[in-house]
Amino acid sequence: MNFKIIRIPETGIQVCLHRDRSEEGEEIVRITSFITNAQHAEIMLEQVVTFTKPGSSIRFVADYSLVSAKSFLEESMNEMGMLAFA
Repeated sequence: MNFKIIRIPETGIQVCLHRDRSEEGEEIVRITSFITNAQHAEIMLEQVVTFTKPGSSIRFVADYSLVSAKSFLEESMNEMGMLAFA
């Protein structure tokens, strides 16, 4: 699985996972989401996870759940000083 989208039912926000390779050839997963702030500007949240063992990124994407997606959004929004799911 190279791509996965999880939709948060409470907000309609989508969290996307995309398996890829870094410039160094490492397996990575990009976790991204677009949210709208209080000023109605769209902001992209992103986290890149790097894997050293082949195949680990496949399992990561397959196991990534709604709970994981909510945690990603909450942590990312808190880092930006925004309230999650407001």
